[in-house]
This record gives sequence, C-alpha cells and structure tokens, in this order.
Amino acid sequence: MVSLALFLVIAEPALAQSIDLSPIQSLLQGIVDALTGPLGVVIATLAVLGVFLSWFFNIIDLRQALWVLVGIAGVAAAPTIVAAVFAGG
Repeated sequence: MVSLALFLVIAEPALAQSIDLSPIQSLLQGIVDALTGPLGVVIATLAVLGVFLSWFFNIIDLRQALWVLVGIAGVAAAPTIVAAVFAGG
C-alpha cells in the first residue's frame, strides 16, 4: 500500500505529452493545400486530358475513364469530407 502511494506521488507525465508535432502538421497541411489548390487543378486537368485521349484512341474503356474521374472527385472532396466527419465529434 505504501509503495502504491509512493508511486502516485513521484509519478511524472508521459514524455509523449510534450512532443511538438507542429512541423509535421505544417508539412502535411502543405501537401493537402498543394493537392487541393491550383497545383491540384493542373494535375487533375492533365489527368482528364490524358484519360480522354486514351479513351478516344481506344486504349482504355469508358469504365476505366470514369474511375479516374471518380478518383479526382474524391481527392478534391477529401478535405470537406474529413471536416464534416470530425466536426460531428
């Protein structure tokens, strides 16, 4: 019993509580901003152009072309979806 009381008196907070993750957060936020900002629009435009030309020359079928468009829409909508999920909690 004494050892438990002594343990509670000398207990220190975990080291994980004092870690500053702001550099990692800013790096990841920069990646998200790049993919959903003007650079993302350019990448999506080039992807749609490539898919359209591939479909036009019968390299891929319409189903594959539509999956690329669904992927582009998913990347563009990802921040909104995540914000809606975490705002509800």
